[in-house]
Amino acid sequence: MKIQAKPKVGFYGISGCSGCLLTVLYEDCFLELLNLVDIKSFPFIKENNYEGKLDYCFIEGTVCFDEDILTINKLRERSNKIIALGSCACFGCVPSMGNFRNKEKIMSFVYPKHNHLKETPPTPINRHIKVDYHIPQCPPDKKEILEFIKCILTEREFNPTKNPVCFECRKKGNHCLLEDNKICLGPVTSGGCNALCPTNKTVCYGCRGPNPDANYEAFFKMLKKSKHTNKEIKDKLETFAGLAFKEKEGDSSKWLEK
Repeated sequence: MKIQAKPKVGFYGISGCSGCLLTVLYEDCFLELLNLVDIKSFPFIKENNYEGKLDYCFIEGTVCFDEDILTINKLRERSNKIIALGSCACFGCVPSMGNFRNKEKIMSFVYPKHNHLKETPPTPINRHIKVDYHIPQCPPDKKEILEFIKCILTEREFNPTKNPVCFECRKKGNHCLLEDNKICLGPVTSGGCNALCPTNKTVCYGCRGPNPDANYEAFFKMLKKSKHTNKEIKDKLETFAGLAFKEKEGDSSKWLEK
């Protein structure tokens, strides 16, 4: 009986905090990953750079510099499938707030040691290369990473939930933070986090991106009825997935313009 070779997998990072990679490394899922796949590249633990072909390539981080674009294009050429890992790679996350702020000030405060690099508007990796799968969240959930790996090994389709965070809150019997007059993005954010933040009395900031069935008009109307300003709502929406929310919302409410 021929033993099937483990898929060749690489983990890489571009501009970002490396938190997604550290989550994979230090969570107990890493040992299980080693048993399931052949990890050819992983920052912090692999001394030699692997330059061969990959079956699956996980990329974390946001495209902030031309160097990032070169890196992910090279990885795309070497990889059969690309997985955007974490909110930065999927949506641009916190760095993408730069698209809604003064760019000169951001570069001087955030990247003072890297101003020799040619910056580009902070964007998720799918704005530059084809992405086959997305595993969002900040940081991504170890169970979802393992579920993805097990799906590809058993040739099952990877199907993240299409329910909003509110659905998971209701299942857990959580008190609704919107009732406390807080701006919680649970109604317009895709679930899959098991309502982690609201369960711990923290509002949802939308790190898993917009829910496909989100009703923005109704959501904004409800928040404004509670006396929240356009700026307060925009600031919350722009924190983790502003570009994705803006794209999903389109011109339906002109991105809360006055």
